[in-house]
Amino acid sequence: MVEFIDNLTQLLAALSGCVLSGVFYLRSRRQPYFLLCCFYGCFGFGMLYWLLYTLLVADAPPMFYVSDIGWISCFLFLLLLQYSLSDKEERALHSRAPWLALVIEIPLTVYFISIGDALYNLIVGALMSAMLLLAIRGLIWQNRQPKPDQGKRFFHVVMTGYIVLENCLWLSSYPWVSDTLANPYFWFDFAVTASLLALFPAVRKAVRT
Repeated sequence: MVEFIDNLTQLLAALSGCVLSGVFYLRSRRQPYFLLCCFYGCFGFGMLYWLLYTLLVADAPPMFYVSDIGWISCFLFLLLLQYSLSDKEERALHSRAPWLALVIEIPLTVYFISIGDALYNLIVGALMSAMLLLAIRGLIWQNRQPKPDQGKRFFHVVMTGYIVLENCLWLSSYPWVSDTLANPYFWFDFAVTASLLALFPAVRKAVRT
């Protein structure tokens, strides 16, 4: 029951974000809203398939799920969203600190590959590394400005939190503890849902500036 409530809550959060960002795109025709709408849509469709799959199939075999394709697609749109909200000066920033993303993500990717699907975890690891690198670079760039763009700084903070929470979620899923709230997996997943909800106001603040 806890897993069902968790998945349903996340699905509703993704669908709400998709509708809101879609409405804002139709009103403003701003590209970030379109990319955010695509992110929420792909995430939501992946979650919907997974929710139905877990309800109808008792034992999920080790295979490349349709949900995985949806989640890979949503990460791609999120990466494009990050790129669209950065300017030329930020992209040209020379700093070693953003490469910390590789130090974090490469060992995690190797670990996930050792216990799961190699292709899926390799693709997701590469996308997570790129997203975390852009988020760290964005924070460094804003901190170096005499007058930081608070909207974009907030967006980078939310992005960093989302990526960290996703990694914590995946780590807590191995091994599976229980289907109760004693399982830290559910708390991390509820936190991921909160970060999903925070993405829309974060993008809205970044676009306004």
